Amino acid sequence: MTINFAKPHPSVLRTFSEPMFVNLRPNLTAAKFDLMKFTPAKSIIEDALSSGRLVHGSHVIESSSGTFALALAILCSQFGLRLTLVTGPVSQVVRWRLESLGAKLHVVNQSNLCEGGIQQARLGVLAELLQENPDAFWPKQYTNPLNAASYRPFPTKLLDEGRRFDTLVGTVGSGGSLFGFARVLLEDNPSLKVVAVDHNRSVIFGAKASKITRMCRESFEQVLAMGAGIPMGNVSFQDCDEVHWVPVPKMVQQVHQFHAETGLLVGASSGAALTVAKWHAEREPDRNVLTILPDHGVRYVETLFDPEWLDRWPDDLRVTWDSLQDKESLEDITEGWCRMTWGRKPFEAIASYPPLPRHAGYNP
Repeated sequence: MTINFAKPHPSVLRTFSEPMFVNLRPNLTAAKFDLMKFTPAKSIIEDALSSGRLVHGSHVIESSSGTFALALAILCSQFGLRLTLVTGPVSQVVRWRLESLGAKLHVVNQSNLCEGGIQQARLGVLAELLQENPDAFWPKQYTNPLNAASYRPFPTKLLDEGRRFDTLVGTVGSGGSLFGFARVLLEDNPSLKVVAVDHNRSVIFGAKASKITRMCRESFEQVLAMGAGIPMGNVSFQDCDEVHWVPVPKMVQQVHQFHAETGLLVGASSGAALTVAKWHAEREPDRNVLTILPDHGVRYVETLFDPEWLDRWPDDLRVTWDSLQDKESLEDITEGWCRMTWGRKPFEAIASYPPLPRHAGYNP
């Protein structure tokens, strides 16, 4: 088959956006993506193209350092759109991919080892760029409802095949994937247990870790495609039953174990989801568990899969981190693996976005 890349061929786009469903245990299934954020990015860009908001040559501006950035770069290169990305530190491999696809990068390096700080700083740069480019399109992945809605076909496919699930486990960043899956599965099973997975420096669920590992403190910006230092509009707190905070060394151990077991190379966020999903599947063997693995491990060849990089953290990686701690207070989420029953309760954001201009792109 010959593909004319002047116009994206549907088979090319499907390659990035559709998950592979892998049966890991008799009661554990994984929706394994190579580039999960391609799903919402494609939905948002195609919606803007169909409405006329975007045309060939239009300018797209977004803040992202991870898979959403790469997804936008692929899509914009295919649709003939200009792309400017505000990023944090990115690996050489990711930077090469973004720039070779034509993206212009504004890299924000100052974070003071605080994820909230670097995300706020990136959004500040984004605001300046939007003011300078008032006709640019801003996908606004954190709050755009198309983010969560774009995942509907995947759990729908499982239900159409007669698959039923009792527990859903997923990491939380923007909130789109976990709660996009959850909304469909809750329609089929209102008793579905929705389990969110976060990391110990993230503030999404209000936690303030008093103690974290050196590995988490010094490397999470390099290796994590999850968590946040600012509130995320697509996080559906009312649909959440339980939250786990998984330490970074445990994620890394799980990623290496998963590769040894399956040959599949995944990132740290997948390691976090697998940690909690396996725990639930083993603890409740009569319940069917579905988990979401967000991305391929290729972007981590300079970190998670580099022996020299791993040798920097011998003390953290030597610990098993298998002892789960049940917590009752958000003030008590420390460096270990912590779990809290959330109980579908309301949530008051503890932080806010910096002021951003009203703009011709997406505004909720």
